[in-house]
Amino acid sequence: MSSGDDMRNAARELAGTDASRLGTSELTSRCEDFADSWDYGFGQLSDLTSGIGDVANNAADTLTATDEELEATIRNANQG
Repeated sequence: MSSGDDMRNAARELAGTDASRLGTSELTSRCEDFADSWDYGFGQLSDLTSGIGDVANNAADTLTATDEELEATIRNANQG
């Protein structure tokens, strides 16, 4: 399980928590507000970072292809 999965699961569990059993109504309200903010914030973070892995993989593929082309060019220049 990835750290993203852990965070998603924590957000779901927090959202489903019954804060009324914590004590005072003020504490309950603050805990529920926190859970809502956490869920919203994690959702926003997930949306903003969803493509980063793809970008990194594409950059690695491009670098590998460029390196292989450079190697072939140098090898051909040394043989010619």
